[in-house]
Amino acid sequence: MTRVTTLRSTAIAFCFLLFTASQCFADDAPKAKTATPPPPIVVDLTIKGALSEDPAPLGLDGEPITDNLKGLIDKLAKAKADPAVKGAVVRVRGLSIGWAKVNELREAIKDFRKSGKKIFAVLEGAGNAEYLVAAAADEIVMPESDWLMIKGLAAQVTFYKALFDKLGVVADWMQVGKYKSYGEPFTRTSMSPAFREEMTELLNDSYSMIAEAIALRQGIGLEEAKALIDGGPYSPKTAKAAGLINRIAYPDQLETEIAKGLKLAKVKLETKYGKSTQKVDYSGLAGFMKMMAALSGDGKTKAESIAPKVALIYASGAISTGKSTSGGLLGEASMGSDTVVKHLRKADQDDTVKAIVLRVDSPGGSALASDLIWREVIRIKKPIVASMSDVAASGGYYISMGCDKIYAEPGTITGSIGVTGGKIVFSGLMDKLGVTTDTITVGKNGTIMSPLAQFSPTEKVAMQRLMDETYHQFVSKAAEGRRMTFEKIDKLAGGRVYTGRQAKSLGLVDELGTLNDAITDAKILGKIEGEGKPELLILPEPQGVFESLLGPLEDLEGMQGAALAIAPEEIRAALGRINLLNRLLRREPVLLMMPYDLKIR
Repeated sequence: MTRVTTLRSTAIAFCFLLFTASQCFADDAPKAKTATPPPPIVVDLTIKGALSEDPAPLGLDGEPITDNLKGLIDKLAKAKADPAVKGAVVRVRGLSIGWAKVNELREAIKDFRKSGKKIFAVLEGAGNAEYLVAAAADEIVMPESDWLMIKGLAAQVTFYKALFDKLGVVADWMQVGKYKSYGEPFTRTSMSPAFREEMTELLNDSYSMIAEAIALRQGIGLEEAKALIDGGPYSPKTAKAAGLINRIAYPDQLETEIAKGLKLAKVKLETKYGKSTQKVDYSGLAGFMKMMAALSGDGKTKAESIAPKVALIYASGAISTGKSTSGGLLGEASMGSDTVVKHLRKADQDDTVKAIVLRVDSPGGSALASDLIWREVIRIKKPIVASMSDVAASGGYYISMGCDKIYAEPGTITGSIGVTGGKIVFSGLMDKLGVTTDTITVGKNGTIMSPLAQFSPTEKVAMQRLMDETYHQFVSKAAEGRRMTFEKIDKLAGGRVYTGRQAKSLGLVDELGTLNDAITDAKILGKIEGEGKPELLILPEPQGVFESLLGPLEDLEGMQGAALAIAPEEIRAALGRINLLNRLLRREPVLLMMPYDLKIR
């Protein structure tokens, strides 16, 4: 309670400082009028980072602080239809997204170009993902001293068994399905033949997607495009000579180069396009209270309309029972079954909602939580369309398979119909530390989930039976949802993962398309009349800035990892994976998870 009180006090003090500063620097002087017409507007957007699927947090003005994936795509769509906009610039840098989000951005850029307006991509330190996004634009610009890091692909999986051996830790792990490899990083020092086989197929298909995009952009053959990939990395000069980029320019030369490209004398790069120009008055005590409400997220709910609409429900993160968590500044977001079910029921009970889109970006997690969400999906009579993002595998596929229709991106990682489970045993480590444990058991299987003892023979039999039953349930429900026989789904299962386009050819998904394609289809299934996109009910609602950064003020679990914030990415990923596993295993022994720390680079 003391820590929460301290945090609240700090937040209030911070708000007061902002409030004081706003009074000191307020400028109410009218701007001088000019008779000179403003230069044509070119929308200037920055695309970077992880591009969250969840609604972006709101700032003091009620506008999103940063753009999430849908926000960027919506801005491009708005600029496309705006006659005042003559073109667009997208600055692509430091992306940490999968091939599905890459394709979403590519399709949005290509859709903008349908207006006849030109769009320029500016690259800085670009790799495969950044270049793929930029390649959808009319022209690509890079500064002279930069580099273009397009190259072949590699899948990197971190294994912890050797570390566990040194520490005296044992992963007592089981799986149902030849390809269900989630436990391998804990039980092996390298990939099993089955794991290597499926990863190789994933890489081959992803590599082909990059080559196809380059071939399409440059009007060359597929083998020629592959040779360009294998010839990387490139300097801007050699990239331009190879036709991979169009212009070399420093940031101060960008406006001039874009004006040339648009055949205009001058342009204005608009970085705040789509943001409200209405200023919020934070003066006086009333303004201070308004600021506090904005920071906490209060009062952000818009007035409800009676127009027919599609509910867009985001289901992101590892799946667990209970409530979803935002993760905060240092934690890791999770998808809670209670929260997703609540949102599904809200959409179902809202008479204005005629159809639902479930946007899934999850590697899976709890078998129980996945099944609870699946049950709510099939219970609802309104049309439900699943839209898969970067990952919708294992439990992520489970919650999707009950939908009336499934959309995936070509590069979505999906499938992984299999079961894994077990526990991490720390008895050896405890021995090394001089900590001893004395145990009394009555009856069999009393220590089945104890982290201080490996499974006994009877406990292992019980665990295997539980996992076999869960696997049979998974395959049976997938067969029902996909209208296939158990035997056919079983051949595609075994824990094997697929790209979206592989899954489409196998019948595991219905269509390849973007989130907007899924929304359009939901509108048709919901029999919503009228032109254009339907009105959306987006769940969950955007959070306030403090909620998004710190998580709920009464839940400070994520703060315990503060010292790890500056650790190397691989160390943070490894510890994060183990922490995630520990949190899930506290509640249940059986998981529907794919290899969570898989990196394709």
